[in-house]
Amino acid sequence: MRTLNKVLLFAPETFNLAETTRSIEVAKKCCNTFTCIFIGYSTKYAYLIEEANFTFIHLEPHLTEKDVVQIMKVDQMKGIKHPFTYKMLKHRIESEQRIIHLYQPVAVVIGTTLSLFISARACQTPLFYIKPLTYTKIYFLKGHLALPPILSQKFLPVDIIKKLYRKIATSITYKPKAFQQLAKEYGVQLPKLTIDALDADHNLITTLPEISGISNLPSNYTYVGPIYAKLEGELPSWFDELPRKLPIVYFAMGSSGGKEIVLKMLHILAALPLTVVCPMKRTLGSSAAIFSQHENIYICDLLPAHKLAGKIDLSIIHGGEGTVQTACLTGKPFIGMGLQQEQVANINECVLYGNAIQLRKKDLSKKVLLSLIESALHDDEMQQKAKSMQKLMSGVDGPSNAAQFLIKNLTNKNSVPS
Repeated sequence: MRTLNKVLLFAPETFNLAETTRSIEVAKKCCNTFTCIFIGYSTKYAYLIEEANFTFIHLEPHLTEKDVVQIMKVDQMKGIKHPFTYKMLKHRIESEQRIIHLYQPVAVVIGTTLSLFISARACQTPLFYIKPLTYTKIYFLKGHLALPPILSQKFLPVDIIKKLYRKIATSITYKPKAFQQLAKEYGVQLPKLTIDALDADHNLITTLPEISGISNLPSNYTYVGPIYAKLEGELPSWFDELPRKLPIVYFAMGSSGGKEIVLKMLHILAALPLTVVCPMKRTLGSSAAIFSQHENIYICDLLPAHKLAGKIDLSIIHGGEGTVQTACLTGKPFIGMGLQQEQVANINECVLYGNAIQLRKKDLSKKVLLSLIESALHDDEMQQKAKSMQKLMSGVDGPSNAAQFLIKNLTNKNSVPS
């Protein structure tokens, strides 16, 4: 199919809010050079793609809500069964190859879209992955390693536990059987190590080196900086009418926060002397009505959270990197409750910097949360660190950096940088 400009294909997992919005923000900066087309298997956040005026092609096999829940459980280490059977994965690869053959894209830009590690390479199409540093081997080797809660019990000295964890994380060779079978069928050689198999031809890293502490990256990595959702429109008019006699708290759990944890947190927050804004209406569904009688709880649809600076006093979030970056932009501290290891690591980086507090899910209670909120609101050093982090984050245009890298490396030749 012919288009005016060369096609750049974006393929985030569209049930994942962070991945979808990262791709949208980069596409906005690329669209004068490329025809940006999106593909995905879920319609959960596809509406955001269409609202940004990009074409979205819903590929088969469609992901059901049950599939998404399964994937999230594996991601959060609550289960081991995933929906990527041989049949499903083969169907996905066939769908992706059909799109690649139709549009002949100069490259495919992915999130954690695992099937494209096979299909794009089988089509010899360059693959770019926009991702946090915590998804990489260099993080495990040289980063500020955050231990999973199960390893945080001090049955051995922390240094020894971390050394063992680094060793194991960078030595695992497991790949689901279906991926191994289909890679072989399509003539694609997957790297031996699991962590290496999650690398694209080039990886655009959304973390800041000032936070990660890692200045030198492998040759197929490039720091581009923060990329987070910049939803269209303004904050609703009622935001300026919120009562200021109580601290205003922004509470969001992203696409990984299920209804159960959101409800539990809201029940606690409703009993505290706070005004709470929660943009989780879609997640809560009819359960949002439970809080209609609570004058201090405001439940709404997704907000342009990058415009919250000066409007709130504190964020309580789940720890996805985009959400963390948005919280940092407010210039206020945040409390983070990681639901899976990448989120724990993102929060840990900010705890080390000094602008955040980590809350473990097992410790969630009214007493603990109130204590953490009081600390975040009244700790002068944490408030100063939050301002410092805001300045650091706002000084980097991640979407433009990523777009410029793609344009530079794809407009003259259809190959990835050496």
